[in-house]
Amino acid sequence: MTPGLRRSALLLALGVALAALTLAPRVSGAAAPPTVQIKAEEFRFTPTEVAVRSGEVIFAVKNEGALEHNFVIEDAAGKRLGSIASILPEKTDHLRVTLRSGNYVIVCDLPGHKDAGMNAKLTVRE
Repeated sequence: MTPGLRRSALLLALGVALAALTLAPRVSGAAAPPTVQIKAEEFRFTPTEVAVRSGEVIFAVKNEGALEHNFVIEDAAGKRLGSIASILPEKTDHLRVTLRSGNYVIVCDLPGHKDAGMNAKLTVRE
């Protein structure tokens, strides 16, 4: 390979590498969604009122009670927007959900839990 051809090949390789770096998604600079800590126990969630900004949110739900619980986010019509099916005592589970602005409710919909007061108010602002 001649020196001129070698130089051209090297410049081409550098150009391809630079283009790949420029076009690659920037994951490291992206802000992580906020995490909201929720405690579940018989028969309540703490806090009882949660306010977050619209967009993606992570709920970290720790069951500090003696019974199994679940975690459900519902809109005003009772439509499920996200849920954790089961959280055993002393365990923590996470729900990642994208929410629009509005008023929602958090409930444990296991039989009798919601009726016993296991709910919280969720307000999502712009």
